[in-house]
Amino acid sequence: MQRRKDPVLTEEVLSSDPRFIGRVFSVEVQDVRLPDGRRSKREVVRHPGGACVVALDDEQNLFLVRQHRVGTGDTTRELPAGKLDIPEDPLECARRELAEETSVIAERWDLLSRYYPSPGYTDEVINIYLARGLSKAFARPDDGEFLSVEKIHLTDALNQIRDGLITDGKTCLGIFMAADFIGYFTR
Repeated sequence: MQRRKDPVLTEEVLSSDPRFIGRVFSVEVQDVRLPDGRRSKREVVRHPGGACVVALDDEQNLFLVRQHRVGTGDTTRELPAGKLDIPEDPLECARRELAEETSVIAERWDLLSRYYPSPGYTDEVINIYLARGLSKAFARPDDGEFLSVEKIHLTDALNQIRDGLITDGKTCLGIFMAADFIGYFTR
């Protein structure tokens, strides 16, 4: 993503101390100089980024994945998505995750958005793709990944976002971006 730095607002990183290195992310504590000259500490989560897929069929149905999420302790309904395996290309990650999680492959791919889900403390970037020209494939979820797949019409998905039944950020953004991309809101 293109970096934008405003010299009046930019903090200078004086040092960085790695505190945790995990399988999915790492955490570092930075000593920074603030724009007014004072010093402060910043905790930063380093994440390789990910890809998310709105797989839309010819009848405007899309695929959601239900799975337990440890962060919330709940079962969520999300678009197929996953973490980049560095140095994996985001589109290849999207193709892999769609096949692994839904046993679906796609002929046509469009990048809808690249965004920071939480820029206040992480460098994670999520790439959202629209996949069309769908067909079935055989694939298996990652080892230790338990999920179920459901197919839902785009209109129902938008209504469920409005009603608070779909709450995952990348999923909400992806569904809205896909609907806009195909002209759903201008009909």
